[in-house]
Amino acid sequence: MKLGILISRFCLIFCFFLVNSSLESFNKKYIIFDGIDTFSDIYLNKKLIGSTNNMFVRYTFSVEEFLKYQEEENVLEVIIKSPIRMANQFFNDYSNKIPPFCVPKEYNGECHVNYLRKMQSSFGWDWGPAFPSVGIWKSVRIVMFQDNLLEDIKTETIAANTSHWLLKTDIYIQCFESISNAKFKLALNTKKSIISIEQNCCNDICVKNEMHTGVELYVPKTDINTWWPNGYGEQPLYSLSIELETKNDIQSKTISIGFRTAELIQEQIDKNDPKLGLSFYFKINGVPIFAKGSNYIPANIFPENMNDENVINNLLTAAKQVDMNTIRVWGGGVYESDVFYKICDKLGIMVWQDMMFACNMYPAHQQFLETVEVEIKQQIRRLQYHPSIILWAGNNENEAALRGNWYGTRNNYSMFASDYITLYVNTIKKIVIEEDKTRNFLVSSPTNGLKSEEENYIAENPYSALYGDVHYYNYEVNSWSSIFFPWTRFASEYGLQSLPAYQTLQKAFDINDLITFPSPALIHRQHQPLGYGFMLYQIEINLPVPPKPTISDYVYLSQIVQARAMRIQTEWYRKHRNTLLKDGRGLTMGALYWQLNDVWQAPTWSSIDYDQRWKMLHYSASDFFSPIIIVPELEISNNLTIYAVSDSLADLEVIFNVEIYSWKSNIPLTTYISDTILLVSNALVISYLLNFNTCKKNNSAQLILNENYFNWLNAITQKCGQSKDQQIRSCFLHTKLYYNNINMTEASPSNYLFPSTFNKIIGYETPNISVTRIWQEKKNQINVKLESTGIGLFVWLNVTQTDGNFNENGFIMLNKTKTVKYMSNKDISLKQFNLEIEYLRTKFI
Repeated sequence: MKLGILISRFCLIFCFFLVNSSLESFNKKYIIFDGIDTFSDIYLNKKLIGSTNNMFVRYTFSVEEFLKYQEEENVLEVIIKSPIRMANQFFNDYSNKIPPFCVPKEYNGECHVNYLRKMQSSFGWDWGPAFPSVGIWKSVRIVMFQDNLLEDIKTETIAANTSHWLLKTDIYIQCFESISNAKFKLALNTKKSIISIEQNCCNDICVKNEMHTGVELYVPKTDINTWWPNGYGEQPLYSLSIELETKNDIQSKTISIGFRTAELIQEQIDKNDPKLGLSFYFKINGVPIFAKGSNYIPANIFPENMNDENVINNLLTAAKQVDMNTIRVWGGGVYESDVFYKICDKLGIMVWQDMMFACNMYPAHQQFLETVEVEIKQQIRRLQYHPSIILWAGNNENEAALRGNWYGTRNNYSMFASDYITLYVNTIKKIVIEEDKTRNFLVSSPTNGLKSEEENYIAENPYSALYGDVHYYNYEVNSWSSIFFPWTRFASEYGLQSLPAYQTLQKAFDINDLITFPSPALIHRQHQPLGYGFMLYQIEINLPVPPKPTISDYVYLSQIVQARAMRIQTEWYRKHRNTLLKDGRGLTMGALYWQLNDVWQAPTWSSIDYDQRWKMLHYSASDFFSPIIIVPELEISNNLTIYAVSDSLADLEVIFNVEIYSWKSNIPLTTYISDTILLVSNALVISYLLNFNTCKKNNSAQLILNENYFNWLNAITQKCGQSKDQQIRSCFLHTKLYYNNINMTEASPSNYLFPSTFNKIIGYETPNISVTRIWQEKKNQINVKLESTGIGLFVWLNVTQTDGNFNENGFIMLNKTKTVKYMSNKDISLKQFNLEIEYLRTKFI
């Protein structure tokens, strides 16, 4: 096959191929395009065989009348139209103008993408460039068969009773004539044997080229192991094979499935007081799961490069490595590749799956709805069998946008509300419920869930803390202060920008663009309105800034601010999983920060930059997403609170200690050691407090210390100063949980309470931190030994390599020496290992 591409005012993709004459005997011959972006006319040997208008739809066209055989060359031409021109044409032709009419000017983007069924972020977003792509972004294949085509498989696993699972399987056949006397065989390869069933099938009429049949199979629970999210158990997958034998054909298809149940629980907090709202959390196999994770944008801004298995595997493995169990596939990108979901299945990463509608109003005319119907039906059938997918959601932020008048819809609210319900409720929700009865569907995110449905799907306040999920961003207040955080049921988005690694920037910018901050080139890549202003504000209120900071300084400082902000906020959500305020707020059961990955070298909210380098945030996530954490906080009331949080399914006995340090020395002034504490099983996490005057003693998120900070501190040590201001600025706390056993095994990562911002601490002398030894531990591991003359703050080890990570980084160094490990995905030598070290300085010469 020879391929060519011509681009002018349109894109012409053409290829030449031969077909062996032995294939001419097949009755049916079709060409299948799994993905064309977006508007195209397709010709085979100068004959129009079909057109496309939706990037997310699989198109199938008959070619049996047009194919040539043997030595005659076939010419396939795909003429793709400009999406920019098509968007403008639809906008001009459609009588009801659909806002927003363009992206913000900072995006440097294009307008009216909401009229098109293509990746919405391709016209520009706050985290990425505007590349309105065109082309064939998925596979193209010619299929030949005699009768009909076995196409999609859906499954449902039901815990039928104490001894058996019920496996329901639905098979979809693309048919061209009625089938009779066909045989259908299903075989499940369990850990003990192959369980199979064979039956006659398909004595049905072919309607609109589609036929459907199903089969049920009871599977002994002893023959399989249950699929669990990361951190709760293993992820066994079992091969399920389908074979369809018709008069002239035998076709087969094999998928991998997991046995699990998944529920989204929305129940009244108090049946006697509905004003307290509804719960919102996931139950997997009957166990409440606190969703820990991030939001996923496409792995590349160019659709044809999004499906790189190595990149996807690296990103999702990095998520698992820091104890994430959930990824939200955001609605402004694409329905991800089969590879993506297979890796999520394997790693135990639960998927919250948005439909591809985001931050826009959308048309609701018949032509638009018809292509959406095909899109949703195809995508549900393609993805439904994956155990990792636990939720479908209709759109990103469109309920909030409509109710909040983000795009000037108030004057014609009734029309936009009607269009909203027509698209997301009457069309998308209807199809999802018909196609998949195993999962819940949310119309939007954020949303009030069932409460939004009660209010005709557009809640009065989609950001209510008493229902559903919340997106929270506030750059105008100190992101390290919890007083502004929402007491939400589920935080599905929250974030803060940082710059990527300097080495990552170097690959995209001329050296002259990296001298001053922000340079015109850096401003061009900052798509968040006022983004650098917010970034500098967050840095300056919390950290000491050199008098003449370099871009490398801003990279380092912005990553400290981001990492610390996300840690404080995530720990806030995790520690309040059992907290219920009198007005009904609290009981948070999910924390998905924005965002995991990047599509270019720019300031964004990501924790992993474009070159796959972990930012300080991602290293910090390994602490704040750890299965067991300790969370100290100095509240605005001057109360010192310490929480212990456990994801364990077993009851745990722990103790905690608090070391009090002066900024003058890395030797603690004194140590406080607690009595034994019982952390109950996470399986009991949703045990609601129906009587607010009753304090529950034991929880999986438990308040283990609650004292006036100054009284508590003065009772233990007098060495932090006399005044409250001195005590705030002179000392800090180091906390850790230990199992109550003979060896006092560490149960949690270290955590710290810094009462003062770092630009106001007193008594601190910046230490000298040096590398005293580097040695090769294994072919893919290098160890680094550090030595410090004092307390090292946010010690950052920087290497040029992008194929590995340290076991910890961006850490607080209290001990005189410390050894860290660099682990690579491939063999590495000392000669390749170029190391730089950075740490926070509070005084500058």
